[in-house]
Amino acid sequence: MSERIAYDNTVRSKYMKGMLIQPVAFKIGADITKAILLEAICTPKPGLVDRSNSGAHKDMDISTYMISSATISHFMSVAAQVAIDHRGDLDSLLPKIRSIGLSAEEEMFITTDNVNTQKGLVFSGMLIAAASGYISMRETGDLKAARILATVQGITKGIVQRELIQMDKNESKITPGEFVFLDTGITGIRGEAEKGFPHADAAYQVITKALASGIPLERGMIMALLFLMTRVDDTNVLARHGSDTLTWVRNEANKLVLSEDAYSDSWLERVVELDQEFIDQNISPGGCADLLAVALMLHFLTKPDKNRR
Repeated sequence: MSERIAYDNTVRSKYMKGMLIQPVAFKIGADITKAILLEAICTPKPGLVDRSNSGAHKDMDISTYMISSATISHFMSVAAQVAIDHRGDLDSLLPKIRSIGLSAEEEMFITTDNVNTQKGLVFSGMLIAAASGYISMRETGDLKAARILATVQGITKGIVQRELIQMDKNESKITPGEFVFLDTGITGIRGEAEKGFPHADAAYQVITKALASGIPLERGMIMALLFLMTRVDDTNVLARHGSDTLTWVRNEANKLVLSEDAYSDSWLERVVELDQEFIDQNISPGGCADLLAVALMLHFLTKPDKNRR
């Protein structure tokens, strides 16, 4: 049996019943919410919910995502505040964050009528919020992506060993991503977090470079998503379809990433065509979408803030 993180109900009660949230924690939560919302409405996103369609999902649409995003948003500020108040080693912060994340998941499922819209994003967002909060009250200067991600590494140290390597198929409530690990050894979002979200960091650099070249943010986001699809072992794709489909997804995305007319209107039309192919084949690269959101979190959190203490 794996060593599961115990949820700390004392922490949940303390922070979910009106504890003081400092302005820096509210700002962190707001920056993360911006990222969550922009990822949701980014269009087109092959196989994913966007403004045009529901992608390869029959149980949700953009309205579901807006409702879900609004529901989980304030929990990000709470996670930041928990980290601000934390004393002790970084890895002892994880059970506290998980407790707040459980509350966010519960509210998400209630407001979406039990549809899993953003469970993976709750996990990632909580970690980024906590890392940002932890740094903000202990260091001066603007937040830096490398420092945030190094702190995430500290928070999640040992998570793959505790929660995946010691797991077996006889455990209850195993997720599709966990089944993928048992079959292939691919560690999914836990492995990504323990390494400091390297793919999200690379996607953040794609967005930064696009903006520096005068490319609109949304098109930079689309390119970052395609870039992620060429590199990430997306457990959503693997769980639904297997490795052959993942290879096909990578090849199709790579054609668009390397296209000579990248970011142009004709390029965007081909992204729309790929979206329809994904829909027809029921392909949803949801893991890549979550990492795109993390990249956007880094984008907003690291913008210079003259009012930051």
